[in-house]
Amino acid sequence: MTARDKQHRSRLSTIVIDVLNKDYDASIEFWARALGAEMPRKPRPGQRYTTLRGATDDLIVLVQRVERDPGVHLDIETDSVAAEVERLERAGARRKYKIKSWWVLEDPGGNAFCVIRPQTPDKLRRQLPWPASMGVE
Repeated sequence: MTARDKQHRSRLSTIVIDVLNKDYDASIEFWARALGAEMPRKPRPGQRYTTLRGATDDLIVLVQRVERDPGVHLDIETDSVAAEVERLERAGARRKYKIKSWWVLEDPGGNAFCVIRPQTPDKLRRQLPWPASMGVE
């Protein structure tokens, strides 16, 4: 059975705000205030991600420390990274690179997004599964 033949679920799970190291602390404070989230504790030295709890009910909002290319990207969580990457490629996405257990893809306009393992398993289980061998015409 290939990834394409596996029935799987996926959902938009995370909005990731990518900020340069020099702007990390200020960006966490800004986005927490802007989104009405709980003010997180001061990040530890080298901490890469900070979750903004209470920013939304349905999505995770993260501030991520990056070395280059600040911006915003989306994460799609799935119970089968391989099947979801194949499904999105058939829809027009392109693979950029793999990091550990997830993939960075880009949409037809060049916008990067990630396909990741489950972050909110209960919410993911409530999604209807994609049909096996779902083709995008």
